[in-house]
Amino acid sequence: MDLNAKQEQLHLLYVWITQWVLGPGILLQICIILLCLGLATWISRQLSQKITMPKSFHKNHPILQLSWRIVLSMIFPLSLLFLLGLIMLGYKTMGVPYQLLQKTANIAMAWALILFGSTFIRNVFFSRLVAILIISITTLHMLGYLQLTINWLDGLKLGSEKNSLSVYDLISSTFSIAAFVWGALFLSNQLDNALRHKSDMSLSTKALLGKLVKFLLVAFAFLIGLHTVGIDLTAFAFFGGAVAVGIGLGLQKVFSNLIAGIILLSDKSIKPGDTIVVAGRYGKVDHLSARYVSMITRDGREFLIPNDELINNMVENWSYSDENVRLKIPLSVHYQSDLNLAIQLCLDAARETPRVIKFPKPACLLKGFGDNSVNLELRIWVRDPMNGCSNVKSEVMLLIWEKFHTHDIRFPYPQRDIHIRTIDTALQNPFSAHDTRGNSEPPWKHTKPQQ
Repeated sequence: MDLNAKQEQLHLLYVWITQWVLGPGILLQICIILLCLGLATWISRQLSQKITMPKSFHKNHPILQLSWRIVLSMIFPLSLLFLLGLIMLGYKTMGVPYQLLQKTANIAMAWALILFGSTFIRNVFFSRLVAILIISITTLHMLGYLQLTINWLDGLKLGSEKNSLSVYDLISSTFSIAAFVWGALFLSNQLDNALRHKSDMSLSTKALLGKLVKFLLVAFAFLIGLHTVGIDLTAFAFFGGAVAVGIGLGLQKVFSNLIAGIILLSDKSIKPGDTIVVAGRYGKVDHLSARYVSMITRDGREFLIPNDELINNMVENWSYSDENVRLKIPLSVHYQSDLNLAIQLCLDAARETPRVIKFPKPACLLKGFGDNSVNLELRIWVRDPMNGCSNVKSEVMLLIWEKFHTHDIRFPYPQRDIHIRTIDTALQNPFSAHDTRGNSEPPWKHTKPQQ
């Protein structure tokens, strides 16, 4: 009985292979598919080599650059779809079935959608998630189980009988809201990139407009997504008080940083490119976000400073009203050196340094008379403190060193005098005069106590 059943199964498999794999119509479709794959590969290679991005796209056109990348990445699947579409049109005109060609076209369409989505989605996890979703839907559609799967998910209910929600509605609403929010984020990023290339706007105005547009677009997209899936937006009016209390308690710090960031951008007290000093560290402001300010120091470390700390605490902004910064270089010269010549050489070294500006003029002051030296202080002004302060000090001091050695201006060094005096022999060994036994022990060591 088992042998007959196995023979029957093998016979059915043979019939299926003969009909659907080795049949004349199927073999012809397989050959056509292979031919279309070869032609699509050749077309994509030729177009990729001959078509180059116009030079006008390279600068100040981020949207055009993105569109160009999308077109280049989708040449192969679109070429395959075009060739398969022409052949399927001929099959349909002749009334010949073309199931295998249709399934291949569905796969090519899914491939094109995956490439299209991966161009926009930079996150690897979400890019793979979208690819898996598209492949799953395409596979279910090819096998004929897509509608059955939708009906099965729609039959799974969550919650009570009166307020139930199907699994299908939950999944579709989640993906719909995510798609709208993602589209809003993508559009806001593109607008932000376009604003950055506007030369007639200040950096703080660009950052403020970018943040406002991003916030409004995301909020609008979230509400549109809720409305699309059938959620009544008027129901949120009943929860307004509770939401306000929750925001006030749980998100107090977040909204404090958000408002502080808007204040910083509106009053332009701190803007991208400024050189600031916070808690003894100075650096250049790289960018302002909704929660923090990014400051990059000279050693490459990036500090993320919350916006409310910049509002509530004292901050030095070297670029707020004037970019000029004065630097002080302490110096010391020997007492026997020509003091006027030393001051003139210090000023000459400052003027010969490229980064030291001509006005305000450098100044060299006499600060005091020390124990071993005459103390001077050279004061110079630079216009670009974001490029470093220690390096320009080092350059000036190196020139001073060379000029001092050339003109015989000596640097001081601590001096200590040692005075040596002779000591009387009796004072050197005060007990030797009282010792008659040739030892150095004091006399009281040999006296007997009185009885």
